[in-house]
Amino acid sequence: MHDARDEEDRRLLEAGRFTELVESYYGAMLDRTRIGTRTEADSIAVAADAAIRLLSELKRGRRYRVPFRVVVHQVTTWKIKEHYAPPRIQEIELQEWLDGASTESESELEADAGFDALLEGLTELEQTVLRLHYGERLDFQEIAARLEKEPNAVHQIHYRALEKLRRREPE
Repeated sequence: MHDARDEEDRRLLEAGRFTELVESYYGAMLDRTRIGTRTEADSIAVAADAAIRLLSELKRGRRYRVPFRVVVHQVTTWKIKEHYAPPRIQEIELQEWLDGASTESESELEADAGFDALLEGLTELEQTVLRLHYGERLDFQEIAARLEKEPNAVHQIHYRALEKLRRREPE
């Protein structure tokens, strides 16, 4: 049953027709998100997030060891879980702090100094990842490319840095 579909997926991948490949699974992703979400709007948003992730991974050259249909199902499941995961407190505080920084140059310098103080005690690599993620608003894929690391490694560095910040004593 899946042999024909898997062969078609391989053909589209080899031809670089990534958009067509992801579009061919969008209906299945939407059906899956309708089961896992509460509203139609959530279903559409989650399916779109899953499609964007798949398409961006394919365009960056990512290839999978399992049939693409398996990847679609797994990514869609992850996106549903991600949609309902509570936001991480430290991450919200960092983002609010950055969003609250003024655009005036003197205030920017003070904000940068405050952000630098917040990062004290982290490794240089952890500081760099947080600066790129929150300061320059790069995603893990972009940071990985800039630092010549795997995206998963960047995600782990980010996680470790946030865990260190969470364990700090409140001032």
